[in-house]
Amino acid sequence: GQHIVEVKPQGVSKGLVADRVLSTMVNCERPPDFVMCIGDDRSDEDMFESILSIVSRPSLPVPPEIFACTVGQKPSKAKYYLDDATDVVRLLRGLANASSPKPTCIAQFKVAFDSSF
Repeated sequence: GQHIVEVKPQGVSKGLVADRVLSTMVNCERPPDFVMCIGDDRSDEDMFESILSIVSRPSLPVPPEIFACTVGQKPSKAKYYLDDATDVVRLLRGLANASSPKPTCIAQFKVAFDSSF
């Protein structure tokens, strides 16, 4: 249907990559506190499953918050769903805006022009 060809090394999946990334973070004593995964096809299900199993491991001092989200309403291991790519962009923009540092005070400037040159 989508006319897409995906080329990847044999035996590598998004789930395996997620496992390696999170395991490396834990082994370097920098465990994540938040993990977000968004995907729209079958290959993303391996990632969702892997993320959920990783966070339940006893090697994590504190389990991170997980936001696993599939795009489109369909059976999924992800807890959440968004309707389409527009919703994904809206979500990411909202997160970016919420995490941008806000000024603690707004400076006010007064500009005066002197008429004599």
